[in-house]
Amino acid sequence: MGLLFRIVVAKVVFFICIVLPFSLFAQDKIGYADTLNRVDVTRSKLSTSARQPMPSQTLQPAEWSEMNSVSVADAVKYFSGVQVRDYGGIGGLKTIDVRTLGANHNSVLYDGIPVNNAQNGQVDLGNFSLDNIGSLSLYQGQPSTLLLPAKAFSSASVLLLETKEPQFSDNKKTNLRFGLKGGSFGVLNPSLTWEQKLTGLTSLRFNTEYMKAHGEYDFYFRRGIVDTLVRRENSDIESLRLELGLQGYLPDSSEWKLRLYHYFSERGLPGAAVDNRFFSEERQLDRDYFIQGNWKKVVQPWYKMLISAKHQYSYQRYSDPNFLISDGFLINTFKQNEIYLSMANLFVLSEQVQASISADYLHNQLDANLRDFAYPTRNTFLLNAAAEWRWNSLHLQANTLATFWNEKTKTSTEKYHAKDIGYSFSMSWKPLVNHNLYIRAFHKSIFRAPTFNDMYYTFVGSTALKPEYVDEYNIGFTWQKALPGFVEYIEFKGDAYHNSIRDRITAIPMNSLFRWSMVNLGKVQIDGLDIALSGKVRIDRQSDLKAGFNYTYQKAIDKTPNGTTYNQFVPYAPKHSGAFFASVSRNKFSFNYNALYTGERYSLRSNTMENLMPEWLVQNVSASYHTQIGKGIYRISAELNNFADRNYQIIRSYPMPGMHYRIGLQVTF
Repeated sequence: MGLLFRIVVAKVVFFICIVLPFSLFAQDKIGYADTLNRVDVTRSKLSTSARQPMPSQTLQPAEWSEMNSVSVADAVKYFSGVQVRDYGGIGGLKTIDVRTLGANHNSVLYDGIPVNNAQNGQVDLGNFSLDNIGSLSLYQGQPSTLLLPAKAFSSASVLLLETKEPQFSDNKKTNLRFGLKGGSFGVLNPSLTWEQKLTGLTSLRFNTEYMKAHGEYDFYFRRGIVDTLVRRENSDIESLRLELGLQGYLPDSSEWKLRLYHYFSERGLPGAAVDNRFFSEERQLDRDYFIQGNWKKVVQPWYKMLISAKHQYSYQRYSDPNFLISDGFLINTFKQNEIYLSMANLFVLSEQVQASISADYLHNQLDANLRDFAYPTRNTFLLNAAAEWRWNSLHLQANTLATFWNEKTKTSTEKYHAKDIGYSFSMSWKPLVNHNLYIRAFHKSIFRAPTFNDMYYTFVGSTALKPEYVDEYNIGFTWQKALPGFVEYIEFKGDAYHNSIRDRITAIPMNSLFRWSMVNLGKVQIDGLDIALSGKVRIDRQSDLKAGFNYTYQKAIDKTPNGTTYNQFVPYAPKHSGAFFASVSRNKFSFNYNALYTGERYSLRSNTMENLMPEWLVQNVSASYHTQIGKGIYRISAELNNFADRNYQIIRSYPMPGMHYRIGLQVTF
């Protein structure tokens, strides 16, 4: 699809988003804004996400605590259609791949503000602890809320992290919570949360967490038909995370939030476990910092605005004692700076029609001590127009996103300019008045700009790269039922989808295996099916059972014309994957079981037996007990992960831990 065609489509979407709603607004009665919208009240146990035109999945703290999850990376594994690229161990890199579109096509929003990495486009989810998260939501396409920054519309999927807000009961002004976890690999993991009501309209939340572990574990390395027990070394980590959140309301009822985040880690990088070399001596040090805030105001009953801002700084130092250079050994440092500004505007044009316009600006800069480094600076401007129309049981949305970016380097006088257009259509329909059955469908055409590494990495990057385009098609349904008896509720979801990637940014070897280049070469076609079923059963007055499972069938095929891997499966895209969980609660006790399954897949583009990776199933169990003593609420938990001691790998040559345990104590005042 050429740029001219995309511009024509975008103009049509722009008309739907802006011109048509305003024409409807002109015909509406004056004074409609004083009338409250009708609200359909249902049992709170039924999820409201079923009504959204974009497929979404959400997890709450009570749910991920039943899944033996510690970091965000642990929890999102249980979303259907998701593969977490885990390089093993406590401190291994963990990125999310949704429907085989790659980590670069997923946006991570922290309290509605994007978490970016201009260098490689990937966010390490292992750096975000669940201790400070109030909910996790994954949206295919984009969130269905219109009052959002333009960046929220710029990816094929969005992972939304919402932090916890302080809750004060009675006349309390202070909440304190202490936590301590320990277990296998020498893990020591204390945490502290302090919540304080400063005024009637303002509160503070401070959360900190420390992690230290030697990270060593045994795994089996196969040579032919012989398995050798090997110790995984140089997997240690020491990290500290500090977060301070301030939130409140102003006298004009506007809402504001301010958040400061600091993360420090120093870890070993054990590297790939290959023949005669099972670990490396590489080290990595990270310091990440950001300050962000937003302000939301209802200016008029028909107009709302949201202003967001952020400054982010990241420092990374990588060292390899075995890579000798003239003045010692290899030490590479990278420094990223980002400034982000956003303004979103929502217009409530009638009871049925809303429209929004959002504008974002990003300034990214990367410094490094690499030889012949380009020192790039990029300025990006995003403009998004969106609209929705609700009529009885029908819900329609459309948006168009224009992206402009320009960049320059210190090593060249040439400047690079680019622009592109993306758009989406979505709908949700409830065909039966008395049944909670919702049918949804969407189409989205979006792209991603090349990262700094794609364009400027020494001897590899190419400034001639074009954006990588994605077209998404999805049709699905959600059926919910609340019951008065033994079965309290049941929910069933299903989505069939087709994704295609063109102008895929791919690394290919040039005149030697030591000289590679980034080119727009690849095409990928992905067809899949996501199914999820969950429910709750009341066993007796003191006991209940919650259970659920999800399953993904996926066929991701390389469609690169004249390529040597044409019609073969793309790497790390299993045909079959899924998850299951069950939790039984009785009085103050809770017992949980969960399992993750990934089928066979290939580690490289060539689908040979040497590149075929075996399927794996990991099973975990846990138990917890909570009670109140005086003013304190005590919770004790114990987990046994991978209790079948399965030897497996998510990324080839990066072995995952076998059976391991974790115990924890949490005290809340």
